[in-house]
Amino acid sequence: MSRSSHTLHVAALIPANISPSDIIATLHNHTNCLTVQSLTCGHQEVPAHDDVQSDPYFAPTSSAPPAPLKSYEVTEVVTIVPGIGDWGKKTIKFFSHFQDTATGLRTRADASMGVVLHAEYRVQPGGADGEVDGEGEGIGYAEWVLAEEVTVECSWWLMPLVKGNVYKAHRDMVRKLVEQVIAEKNAQRIAMGTGAY
Repeated sequence: MSRSSHTLHVAALIPANISPSDIIATLHNHTNCLTVQSLTCGHQEVPAHDDVQSDPYFAPTSSAPPAPLKSYEVTEVVTIVPGIGDWGKKTIKFFSHFQDTATGLRTRADASMGVVLHAEYRVQPGGADGEVDGEGEGIGYAEWVLAEEVTVECSWWLMPLVKGNVYKAHRDMVRKLVEQVIAEKNAQRIAMGTGAY
């Protein structure tokens, strides 16, 4: 059966008072990425499958050995038929695999019906307009940005449904991750008596 793919690019400005290493550390705590996704309602760590270990997507990009993979069984509630509330929703479980990188994180999710999603989160220097290649608008001046590139592959006839759920799950993830770091830093500063940013 013919497969189709779609790529989504999203980015969020990293404020000057937050270091790139703080964002990378947040990405390396996989629970952060799993819990900010709007569709996810649970996850638990499981052993990584051999076929995932050999996926070229997770191959090292330099002479350094590849980082180990961590795998999770993820539970999500997705909308199958919009407009009819809970009647149109379905609970699904699938495996998602995470690999820490020097600049962020790579993930692969293997959902039902042959849906495969690859997402890479990168902390990267921003430009004068905070532009990131892909969809969306500039995000303003940013010394650093958190960018996410999501590619989903599935049967062509599933793509409209899958693409809608990918947009719903991923469009705000990078912004929420940056906001989470800001909130944690503010809580630390308040606890130390130095006030919020």
